[in-house]
Amino acid sequence: MIRTNTIQATYDRYSSLYDAFFKPWLEFGRQEAVSALDLSGGESVLEIGIGTGLSLEHYPSRVGVIGFDYSEGMLKEASRKTRDENVSCDVNLLQMDAQTMAFPNACFDRVMAAYVLTVVPDPVKVVREILRVAKPGAKVVIINHLRSGNSILAKLEDLLHPVFSAIGLFNLDSNLLEVLESCGIRDMTLRPTSFLRMHFVITFTVPEQ
Repeated sequence: MIRTNTIQATYDRYSSLYDAFFKPWLEFGRQEAVSALDLSGGESVLEIGIGTGLSLEHYPSRVGVIGFDYSEGMLKEASRKTRDENVSCDVNLLQMDAQTMAFPNACFDRVMAAYVLTVVPDPVKVVREILRVAKPGAKVVIINHLRSGNSILAKLEDLLHPVFSAIGLFNLDSNLLEVLESCGIRDMTLRPTSFLRMHFVITFTVPEQ
């Protein structure tokens, strides 16, 4: 299992390089995920694992975004982006563990988690926290890697997984769709973000009860 302190240390260390490495091939997915939130203005939005704030420029104005991350280094990069002229939404950044969120029950209209659920040690805890802090009927958008259905790519994932897990980048031990279903999520829509079908935008509505 990937360790919390390893995750924090890794992302703190490489926060200044994150955009250069990950933005070119993950940017389209973030833009699609924000679009899937279906924001018209006035909604309260929680972004889990906001990282360096790459999604901020895609939010419309008149939306309040609370974004948190476990890495102080990533949050420093995100804070710089909040002063960028391309960011028009109202942003509040916090440092927090996604497995134990410091929010009351049912307080967000929208929740987004981009490339988070394969990083945390216990994705089930995170999904349960999402369901707790989101209002009944709230829209949740998750963008994440799913294990490839291509046998060659799947073998490559198996080969690289121990290395990436050990250094705290991500963990492929859990089947994300099974995690969501185990938490009571049934009506999900999935949309691939690339022709390789490795990353998907997953959308669902929080059950009323």
